[in-house]
Amino acid sequence: MEFRSVQAQILMTLAAGSLKGLVESGELPLEDIPEFTMREFDLRGLNMPASLLTGRSIDDFDRLRDNADKAGCPVLILVEDQPLAMSADQPEELSASRDRIQRLAVAANRLGCNSLAISCSAPRSDDAMFESIVAGLKSAVGMIDDYDLNLLVAPSKGMTGDPDRLTDIIKKVGGFRIGSYPGFTHAKGTADPRDTMRKLAPYAGGIEITARSKKGGEATLDAYEAVESVLSVGYQNTIALGFEGRGNPVVTLRAGRRLLAEALGQLDEDDLEALLDSLEEGLDLGESPAESDAPADSIPGGDEATDEDS
Repeated sequence: MEFRSVQAQILMTLAAGSLKGLVESGELPLEDIPEFTMREFDLRGLNMPASLLTGRSIDDFDRLRDNADKAGCPVLILVEDQPLAMSADQPEELSASRDRIQRLAVAANRLGCNSLAISCSAPRSDDAMFESIVAGLKSAVGMIDDYDLNLLVAPSKGMTGDPDRLTDIIKKVGGFRIGSYPGFTHAKGTADPRDTMRKLAPYAGGIEITARSKKGGEATLDAYEAVESVLSVGYQNTIALGFEGRGNPVVTLRAGRRLLAEALGQLDEDDLEALLDSLEEGLDLGESPAESDAPADSIPGGDEATDEDS
């Protein structure tokens, strides 16, 4: 893979769900995530999963937003963890999804987000389901417009997992308030990760890439080879770095940040030396906390939600 020598205009941010174990263990208060993200990773924004806000009050939202503003690390995208039914073929589920989107829009607006990201359940892949999902998404875009939010659609199982069908849906919905929310992990599971990202990136209001730990504090990035495809289509928005798997998330995110910066042409020799030194030093966080098996409550006024299976 040949990296660009010039700096791409892409902002590196954090998929805040990566720190869920630290938050649930009490080691990292929710409102301290922005300052922690800047200090430890030099990542300048957050994509916040809705499940990390479960059971939180409006005051908690306000503290998080205030601290994000002070740290220069704003919450940019609120991400719904579970696929939502957006088809009229599922009337009861569609009604619940509309209620959920309304509550998420209120939370996203309170946090100062510019976008709400969801995924759509599609039990079939025929033309009727396509048109029904388009209609459901058009309605959702209208609902959140009053909150000055964009609606981003992440690939999911079924119809929207096909990059061509997802881009067709986005184009059919139309307007500047609808976009995609692709991830390199999804692309890794497709026949051609480069082609998948090349198709989805032009419509993307944000992208996620996942770091996984290796021995010695090193990391790998899912579908790393597809980063060049994103650059080749002139993508200039945000890429959120996330963590999945075993190991210390902080050490792995640090190493993943170095890899991503290198791929984006945003790492000079001084930065590289400093990051390598920090990786050698590591952090004294003890054992990586286990993820909670307890079901998550909804955000205030929301339905019950749990993390999406990795």
